[in-house]
Amino acid sequence: MKSLMITGILVALATGAQAESDALDIDCDAQAELVMEVVTGRTEGVRKRKARRTLREGLGKTAGDALAEWVYSLPEEQLTDEVGAAWKAQCETL
Repeated sequence: MKSLMITGILVALATGAQAESDALDIDCDAQAELVMEVVTGRTEGVRKRKARRTLREGLGKTAGDALAEWVYSLPEEQLTDEVGAAWKAQCETL
């Protein structure tokens, strides 16, 4: 159930990121790394505001804001490498 929820959110966010960056090629590896930086940052105590700025730079305003909200709403036990892997898998299907 949790992975299904993660997948749904990632599809929505990846689609938003693609819409904001139509002129840019989507680099799924780079996006997954960015997502994992935010996940790691959260586990290390980085504030959501700083994470949001980082995500906006990499994904655009709408997708960056949504992803920051999502990562910071996840229960701590879900903050694993699975988040980045799921993001990359969904990105590659677009």
